[in-house]
Amino acid sequence: MKKILFSFSLLSFALPVLAYNPLVIDPPQPYEIIPIEGDPYVEHQFLGTLTDYPEMFELKTDVSMTLKATVRQKSSGKSVPFGLIVVRQNDTDGGVTEVVRQNQPLTEWEKITDSGLGMTFLHTKTLEKDIVPGTYRIEVSTPDNKGDYMLTIGDEPVRAGYFTTVGQIYTIQNNFGYTPFHMLFSSYVYYPLGILGVLYGIYRTWRYRKELLHARFTT
Repeated sequence: MKKILFSFSLLSFALPVLAYNPLVIDPPQPYEIIPIEGDPYVEHQFLGTLTDYPEMFELKTDVSMTLKATVRQKSSGKSVPFGLIVVRQNDTDGGVTEVVRQNQPLTEWEKITDSGLGMTFLHTKTLEKDIVPGTYRIEVSTPDNKGDYMLTIGDEPVRAGYFTTVGQIYTIQNNFGYTPFHMLFSSYVYYPLGILGVLYGIYRTWRYRKELLHARFTT
């Protein structure tokens, strides 16, 4: 049995894992700016809950780039019409200029199942906008500013170790109110468990045959 567990551990570390990159947002006060750090092309998931006010993210870029952003919410329960507004801080007067906004009707949100997360989401179309160097702010809001959401910035996947990814999946599920039991619905969990079950079945069959042979030669 120890050999099976050892083989499972090796398998877990060897699995090619596309990781998530979640950051739970909990601004200490309303309208506090949340910085988007790191490569803006790499996927970052920001997990937030609107409680009576919008949440604002800030992205600074020194190069021209294509900004990509999407919003997800649980498909079960009451759906919320989240919207995005992107503004650029003016270079001279300190004000801001609107760059793009997205207010997609709920009827146009796409229902998708993420097997890695073990969750079904409502998903907006990807907001794509070419931007020039500067400071940008991305506001997430709803008409009454209530609801749980996941904002994804960037679209280049990252890789991480198996157990790191499982921990990230738990963080995302927990943010949407799921219990730890729901981890069993993630493909990163049920596939290795299935493999472990097969290995254990092979082991028990081998032991059973070995015991039969031993009993035959000792009688």
